[in-house]
Amino acid sequence: MTALLNQPASQFIGKVYTAADSDQMGTFFTCWQEFEAAGYFEALDAVVPTPNRAYLVIFSPYDNFQYWIGSLAAADTPVPAGLEGVKLPAATVGKASKPANGILNQLPVQTTFAKGLEVLEKAGFPIPAHIGQTDNPYYIESYPVKAGEAASVDYLLYINENQLEGYDEFD
Repeated sequence: MTALLNQPASQFIGKVYTAADSDQMGTFFTCWQEFEAAGYFEALDAVVPTPNRAYLVIFSPYDNFQYWIGSLAAADTPVPAGLEGVKLPAATVGKASKPANGILNQLPVQTTFAKGLEVLEKAGFPIPAHIGQTDNPYYIESYPVKAGEAASVDYLLYINENQLEGYDEFD
């Protein structure tokens, strides 16, 4: 097993969506297009040291989730008008990166999430059985952007070694 990494407190800045906002294929591509057309990435690029296009999934223990589109930022980054910030705590994480040919926002979230978990698992990180039952149920896929292009993707999953199994609701 690869040792978990210490992630400092940070913030995800963007807009939240739910499964009801996804299309028939389970993608949030239309939401990404609307987010970009509204100029939100331009506003985020002005306040983050490394421009990035990212999504955050916050899992609940009840098979539900929030899907955020935006950018990963430092904890004290000011939130541009029209957007919201989610404070992410300092915690242990699994993190892996790989080359990319662009942002995979046209695929179903289940597909990109499963690919991210596969990359993290191959890197040696333990994957919680029930992410929604952990104290920090966060998964982030982030694409650093240089000259308008994304050449790599970072997968980040909050992992607590003491919460890998989940719990039984009848306990």
